[in-house]
Amino acid sequence: MKGLLGLLVLIPTVAMSCGCATMKSPAADTEVNRYGVAVYAPSTRDWRLRWQAATLQQAQQRALQECAVADCQVVLEFGPGQCGTLALGRGGIGVGQGDTPAVAEAAALNDCQRSGPGCRVAPAECNR
Repeated sequence: MKGLLGLLVLIPTVAMSCGCATMKSPAADTEVNRYGVAVYAPSTRDWRLRWQAATLQQAQQRALQECAVADCQVVLEFGPGQCGTLALGRGGIGVGQGDTPAVAEAAALNDCQRSGPGCRVAPAECNR
């Protein structure tokens, strides 16, 4: 009986120890690679930003479906840990990416201003 009792105590302990090694911590979700894109349609000046997608293909697919204009195209791809955005102006668009929203927004504004005045920047989104 003593041997059986010891085994009954040991089994849950071993099972719990094994389970802890494979459990994800809440922080693990933030460590997963995420991808984002910006899409733009010149004919309608419609645009979409998608981020936190599991794959680059998923980000592209979702953004293009939501844009739903024949000439909508991917103008920016940004990967894990990166922020991305776009700016629209009278002369065209600009795109930017960086480690922070401020860096991405400044890059998009600078890129847009090369094609003309009146640029407005969309708030950057990040893959974190």
